[in-house]
Amino acid sequence: MSLYKRGGIWHYDFSLAGQRYRGSTNAPALACARKIEALKIAEARERGGSPLPRRAPILSDFASRFLQWVESSQLEPKTKLYYQNGWRMIRETPLTGLRLDRITTDEAEVVRFPGSPQNANRAFRTLRRMLGKAAEWGVIRVAPRIKLVKEYGRSMLIDRETEAKLLAVASQPLRDVLIIILDTGMRPQETFQIRWENVNWESRTIFVPFGKTRNSRRYVPMSQRVVEALFRRCMGQKEGWMFPSTSRKGHLTTVAKAFSAARKKAGVSPDIVLYSARHTFATRVLDATGNLAVLMKAMGHASAQTAMIYQHPGLDSIRRAVDESNLVLAGTSQIRHSSKLIQ
Repeated sequence: MSLYKRGGIWHYDFSLAGQRYRGSTNAPALACARKIEALKIAEARERGGSPLPRRAPILSDFASRFLQWVESSQLEPKTKLYYQNGWRMIRETPLTGLRLDRITTDEAEVVRFPGSPQNANRAFRTLRRMLGKAAEWGVIRVAPRIKLVKEYGRSMLIDRETEAKLLAVASQPLRDVLIIILDTGMRPQETFQIRWENVNWESRTIFVPFGKTRNSRRYVPMSQRVVEALFRRCMGQKEGWMFPSTSRKGHLTTVAKAFSAARKKAGVSPDIVLYSARHTFATRVLDATGNLAVLMKAMGHASAQTAMIYQHPGLDSIRRAVDESNLVLAGTSQIRHSSKLIQ
């Protein structure tokens, strides 16, 4: 018999084609252990080798292999950075010391990450990909289901009064960055990477040549306000970064400090962030046009579900509809009353 008990748990020990296989079934019951042993034997016969390592590595050790794969893969640079940052968050949690086959759905659910739900899901998606690769490489039998936390859209919008306050105190280049995002819906990182070669003054468009998806690579229209702001900034330039900097990338990468200072000076709620300008653009355009397909094209969305996250319709449209309905009803009642007086 190849099963033996140690510490209340049954272990298997069998040989196949001259190769020995040993390990724990993690089962205290003999009947369950026999089923697991039979499965191990079947897997060994099918693969012609050891079905699984005797002991799965801990997550921190496996991370080296995963990060090497990320770096050498065909993934987009932004996706590589996404997983690298995700691992930096994971390694600060107790998960990093667990063996891969001990990481379960329940273990992952109790982990908490700082920041927004979007930030937490960066770590959970990275963990999901790591365990998926572990299963693909035969390190674990099956990857557990890693649940994401519910994400809420950045609900704070920049109303016209707040917009005026921010633009009045914003220094350059923040002022121009804010105007571009408000009037084109471009992502902040897309705005920072605009090159003069991609600005078409005749068609009044900006070409976005990069992005995670084909839809991200698109033309966006320039409003008159954007045209005037960029014309002042252009100073006859026809090539190069619109927002150059001394950073390693050669272009602006953030305006976080400047935005925080402007927000404080303007007395604006700290819930307003730069990305709120993109949500504001989406809400204003959909309210004005009612055309979701055109809005999706402008914002670089392939999914209507994703686009709707950016929609924060105000109550004014509902109020107007009710008022108009009441006016019609009041007018009908007035006509009926007049008819009775005539009769």
